[in-house]
Amino acid sequence: MQSVKSTCYECDANCAIDVDMDATGEPVKIHGPDCPRCYVQLDRRNHPDRLLYPLRRSGPRGSGKFERISWDEALDTIAERLTATRAEHGAPAAAFFAGYTKEARPQLQRLAHAFGSPNYMTESGCCFSATMVAEKLTLGYKIKTTSTVASNTTRCLLVWSTNPRGSIPPFNSHPLANARQGRRLVVVDPRRTPLAEQADVHLQIRPGTDGALALGMHHLIFANCWQDQAFLDQWGNGVAAFREYVQQFPPQRVTDICGITTDDLLAATALYAGNRPAQIMLSPTATVQHSNGFQNHRALILLTAVTGNLDREGGNRFFNDKVTPKPIDLFDHCLNHLPPRVGDEVFPIWTRYWPAAQSMLLPDCILDGRPQRIHSLLAMGINTAMWPNSKRFELALGALDFFAASDFFHNPATRMADIVLPAATGLERPALIAYPGCAYQGELRYRRAVVAPKGEARPDGEVFLQLGVRLGMGEQFWHGDLEASWAEAAEGIPEEIRQQVYNDPDGVTVFAEAIDELVDGGYLDADRLYRLRGFKTASGKVEFDSAELTAIGHDGLPVYREPAESPVSTPALARDYPLVLTSGARNKFMTHSQHQHLERMRRAVPDPLVEIHPDDAEVRGIDHGSPVRVSSPRGAVRFIARVTDRVKPGVVHCAHGWNHANINELTDDRHLDPISGFPPFKSGLCQVERAAEGA
Repeated sequence: MQSVKSTCYECDANCAIDVDMDATGEPVKIHGPDCPRCYVQLDRRNHPDRLLYPLRRSGPRGSGKFERISWDEALDTIAERLTATRAEHGAPAAAFFAGYTKEARPQLQRLAHAFGSPNYMTESGCCFSATMVAEKLTLGYKIKTTSTVASNTTRCLLVWSTNPRGSIPPFNSHPLANARQGRRLVVVDPRRTPLAEQADVHLQIRPGTDGALALGMHHLIFANCWQDQAFLDQWGNGVAAFREYVQQFPPQRVTDICGITTDDLLAATALYAGNRPAQIMLSPTATVQHSNGFQNHRALILLTAVTGNLDREGGNRFFNDKVTPKPIDLFDHCLNHLPPRVGDEVFPIWTRYWPAAQSMLLPDCILDGRPQRIHSLLAMGINTAMWPNSKRFELALGALDFFAASDFFHNPATRMADIVLPAATGLERPALIAYPGCAYQGELRYRRAVVAPKGEARPDGEVFLQLGVRLGMGEQFWHGDLEASWAEAAEGIPEEIRQQVYNDPDGVTVFAEAIDELVDGGYLDADRLYRLRGFKTASGKVEFDSAELTAIGHDGLPVYREPAESPVSTPALARDYPLVLTSGARNKFMTHSQHQHLERMRRAVPDPLVEIHPDDAEVRGIDHGSPVRVSSPRGAVRFIARVTDRVKPGVVHCAHGWNHANINELTDDRHLDPISGFPPFKSGLCQVERAAEGA
């Protein structure tokens, strides 16, 4: 039996896989990492409900009534309707959205900007980007990406609201998924995860209070003279003002806010500050999906600077740029020649650092014309479940003049579309992959299609190039040739390794120039790059007090504010909705909503679950496994109760990504983070009640 090397794209880890092919050239088995997502790729390819042909809406929006049409008719219709929008309202009135998969982002962004619209948007409007922007503004470098890489020299690991067993392949065997002898362990999480059970200290905080906890730790570090004063004197900007501010967070105040004990706060801080090098393991979303998430994240990453653990081996390393493909997205054209993006008006710090418009504003754009009016939308991998108060976004999609989407399956968003396009899976499309890797090392490889797409499905990137051709831009869009677009991107790879990238199925390891600079400069320890380059911030130092933020009216210090909805900030609302709602904890059986159609994954997690503490369940008459009604000021959704003491009393956790039980129908869309625009998916208010069987 022939075996073909490829990569998996069920998340963005791009793990190497081997695909067994039968005599007819059909893939029949996948060998790869110990990951259930990897093995269900064939289940998706062969699923009876998979979209295989272009469709045109034949009934009212949301009715689910479609008729099959040809690709020519589908592409011509999209091109004609986009052209009509541009003629009547201007090119910025057409938005272009990229969800999952991410591989075709360069082609879609190129289409948006060549068309004349600055309003290319992505799912990063609520995922990862806020951590990156907070880190680059404060430290000049990303550190989240490298925070999940293990080092044998780490003496204390502070795990802040992430769970590698559910979120990072290879899950249970990830090097940071278990306690290790000689490495102290502190876990911050509202849920008692398996790693929290192994911790020296578990700080089970109230969701959204991360900033207060971090500031309280700073208070104790300064009070006990545990800071690295030499580093702060040379490399800190605004340290005096910051040190004065954290005096407002003594232990008793912090424990009252967070719902933890003073002894645990003191012990955790002493472990982190007293066992160097120490590393903070970060989540891409958990600390920033709050109404004050950006500043909360700044407060906690500044712990790495105050203790001198920044870019030290065993601490939190800078993520350094490596050899990457040539940009083909035309973002420079957008910056230099197109009008402002959606979000420039409201979240200028975020758009300064992130090369897209802010997608969380899309419902306001469509329904209210704020800050710009959007009339048409072309999207890939879009789902209303990604937006807070999702039913409002569903209404917004219904109000568009024109909406086209590509996907593998129907979902609440595609059912609102005028045209639906069938997307090729990762096994069915080529891609040039640049995997970021760790601090100094990354990987490049070219993945060829293992097999032809099922039915009439096409790669998203190819579709966007073909639309460019139909819009009269054939030369700019390689006359619709997807492989040619990747070939131009590959021109950014040094010629001496380019052919290897294409021909070696195992890929090519590439290294950052920074490591050579350090060694050449005599720093054989190959860390603390700031000794050569300083910090790539406005001041050239670590920004404890950011002039970049104060210049546009924000606090320069990482000021703590209560979640917009909480028992403290909205006590009247809490009388009707007394439980703190958090959501979105990952598990290895699903990447957001992508795997809920697949039977093998549903056997592992058959129901959308709400975790509720036994004390909270008892007073509500709720039994384990019973149906419940979870409600907020925005609506109600039915879940199945998991009664467990793993969740903090007074807090409930709801799974995300379920189309028929969408927790984001309940989350708040009116209190976006004022700097990033991120929604407060992880801290709101709700009530949980028994639901009648079958209701």
